[in-house]
Amino acid sequence: MQLSRVFAICLLCVFVAISMMAQTTSPPSEQESSSRQPDVPTPPDAPTPDLGSQTNQPSKSKARKIANKLDPHCIDVIFHSCWSSPSAQPTKTLTEEEQKAQQAAKDIDVGYFYLNEKNYIAAESRLKEATELKPDIAAGYIGLGQAQQKLGKTAEARKSYEAYLLLSPEGKDADKVKKVLAELK
Repeated sequence: MQLSRVFAICLLCVFVAISMMAQTTSPPSEQESSSRQPDVPTPPDAPTPDLGSQTNQPSKSKARKIANKLDPHCIDVIFHSCWSSPSAQPTKTLTEEEQKAQQAAKDIDVGYFYLNEKNYIAAESRLKEATELKPDIAAGYIGLGQAQQKLGKTAEARKSYEAYLLLSPEGKDADKVKKVLAELK
């Protein structure tokens, strides 16, 4: 009887200590919260899930504020445990030109990924999309020329390389492109 009473008091003290520690700890930073997500490889052109945003305004009542303080979303005792995620930060609305530039940059990244994987048809498709969205991005033309050259489309590759040289005549890859153009003629 005496031992069970001591055990119950100790257990109560542990729960009180856990709740007090949870109240004083700050919410995990973005870097910490992302470290709990599993590292699952995805294709570079896979759509990212929409995490949504908070639709309801937080309650302004004193009772709700106290209840929120007493109901922590994370506990750090032996291990870190959370049962809800923090609300999403509001995002800046991009202009149409910024969206095109962002999509073109993504297309270039994916195109170069496909080039490295030796999937030249997919690389050509993505890099052509990038150059159509933003015709002034030189990196898209050099990758497009490489993909077209590997596919045996020498006339199209030559046009892509020439477009690269028009945009970046003194670029870091300009000498290499000039050599390739001399070989294609």
